[in-house]
Amino acid sequence: MTETVSTEKKEWSLLRKTITLFVVFYFLLYMFPEPFTEIPGVTELLSVFTKPMEWLILWFGKTILGITTLEKIAQTGSGDTTFDYVRLLVIFIISLLATTIVLLVSKKKEFQSWFNLTWIYSRYYLGLFLIVYGVIKLFEGQFGPPYIGRLEQNYGDSSPMGLLWTFMGHSKAYTFFGGLMELIAGLLLLFRRTTIAGALMAFGVMLNVAMMNYCYDVCVKLFSTHLVLLSILILSPHLKKLFQFIFQQKAVQLKIENLIFEKKWQRLTHKIFKIILLSLCAVMIIGMSIENATEYEDKDYSKSFDGSYEIKTFIKNGDTIPLLETDTLRWAKIVIEQGVFGFRTTNKTKTRFSVKTDTIHKKITLTSFDDSTKVYKFDYNRLPEQRVIFKGKYELDTLEIITQQKKRNEYLLNSTSFKWINEYPFNR
Repeated sequence: MTETVSTEKKEWSLLRKTITLFVVFYFLLYMFPEPFTEIPGVTELLSVFTKPMEWLILWFGKTILGITTLEKIAQTGSGDTTFDYVRLLVIFIISLLATTIVLLVSKKKEFQSWFNLTWIYSRYYLGLFLIVYGVIKLFEGQFGPPYIGRLEQNYGDSSPMGLLWTFMGHSKAYTFFGGLMELIAGLLLLFRRTTIAGALMAFGVMLNVAMMNYCYDVCVKLFSTHLVLLSILILSPHLKKLFQFIFQQKAVQLKIENLIFEKKWQRLTHKIFKIILLSLCAVMIIGMSIENATEYEDKDYSKSFDGSYEIKTFIKNGDTIPLLETDTLRWAKIVIEQGVFGFRTTNKTKTRFSVKTDTIHKKITLTSFDDSTKVYKFDYNRLPEQRVIFKGKYELDTLEIITQQKKRNEYLLNSTSFKWINEYPFNR
C-alpha cells in the first residue's frame, strides 16, 4: 500500500526518523482500540490488547510510581483521572523504547508508509469523535437547558464547570452552532478531498473547546488536547505550504493524492474498513438521537409538576412550623424535575426521591433512592395562582405543605428574550 501524501524515497535524516517513529507509536497507542470498541462483539476480541495494557498501567503506577491506590475507575465522566495520566506516561515510555529499537534494528531509509497509516487512522478517529460530539449537541445531549436545581443555585455556589454548562446550555442556538461546526469538521475529515478543510476547521473548533476545558476546569483536558494535536498531525504534511499561503501570500497547491493499493486484497480491505466506519458513524448518530429522545420519558410522571416550590406554610402534626434557620427538620423548598422530588431543609440539608404521579386520583408517590423500601404517599391539590398543597405522611410525621410553584420559564434567565435593539445593557 502506498499513500501519496508524500512520495519521496530518499533517505531521511536521523532527526526526521526519530520524530516520525515517536509520533507514529505514540498516537497509535493512544487511539487504539477506539473507535472499534463501538462495534458489537469487538470489545471482547480486542481485550487481548486492552487487558495486558491495563495491567501494565496499573503495575507501573503502583510499583514504579508508588501510587498504591491506583485503579481504573469506569464511567465517571472524567477523562483526567490518575489512571489516565499514568496511561499517558506509559504510552510515552513505550513509544520512546519502540522508537529506539526500530532505529537500531531497521535499515529502512524512510518511514513514510508508517506515517501514512497513522495519518489515515487519525483522520477517521478525529472525524468520528467530532461527529459524535456534534450530534450530541444538536440533540441537546450535552449542554441541555439549565435544570431547575441549577436555576435555584447561587452563582457563588456553582463550580467553574457547572457555570460553563449553564451558560452553554442556556442558548440552544449557540449550542446548536457549536455542534454543527463539530459535525461539519468531522464529516469533512472522512473524505480525502476535504481532509485539509476538515483538519483546519477541527483545529479551530477543538482549540476553543480545549481552552474552555482548561479555563473552566472541565475534566476532559487530556482528550481535547489530543484532538487538537491530531488535527495538527493531519495538517503536518501541508504546514509549510499553509504558512507560505497565509503569511507569505505565495500561490500554493494543497493536494492529497488518491490511495494506491497494489493488491486486490488491500483494495478490498480498504473498502470494507471504510464501509464499517461510515456505518458505525450512522449507527451512533441514530442511536444517540433515539436515546436522547427517550431519556426522560416516564409514563408515571407528569411534567406539569416540574418547578421549584417555595413553602409558604409548613404544618407538622397539626402545628405550623415557622421558617427558622435553627430548625433542621422544617422544609424550606421543594424542587421537582424529570421524575425527581427533592426538598431542602432550613439548614440546607437536601433529600431526594424518585417521584410517580397519579393525576387522576391526585396523588404522588416518593421512593427513596437509597432505600427502595422507604415509600411515602402524598395527596395534592392545585389552587389558583400556581399554589399547590401537599398532604401526607413522612417518616412518623403528618405533613400539610402549602407551596407556591415557580416554573422553568418564569426565571429571569429564561424569560428574557433576544432583542436587536437595546438602549441600555441588561446585565443583572
